[in-house]
Amino acid sequence: AVVSTQSGHYGRAISFDMAEFIETTVSDKYTNTEYNLLSNICHDGTPTAGTYSTHLHLSSANQWFDVQDLHVTKLQPQMITLSESYIQIYERADLAEDSKG
Repeated sequence: AVVSTQSGHYGRAISFDMAEFIETTVSDKYTNTEYNLLSNICHDGTPTAGTYSTHLHLSSANQWFDVQDLHVTKLQPQMITLSESYIQIYERADLAEDSKG
């Protein structure tokens, strides 16, 4: 997958071209195969104990945040690649643009 970013110190959006992972029957119907990472959910600890945190991209502010319980701090997008993801949530890029207009 091709990874790209849009500039901004804390606001770098992380996007992936998922063309190689999409079946031909689907990619023929939808030509846009770029997806933006919206949230990265992480678990720190053992399988039976630990804590969860979420890296959340707030598109209206074009910033990434680390959310853990009631603590919210700005996060540099480079930190996301250093974490171990439990779940990642994406949005197709053309749908994100449609919702802004």
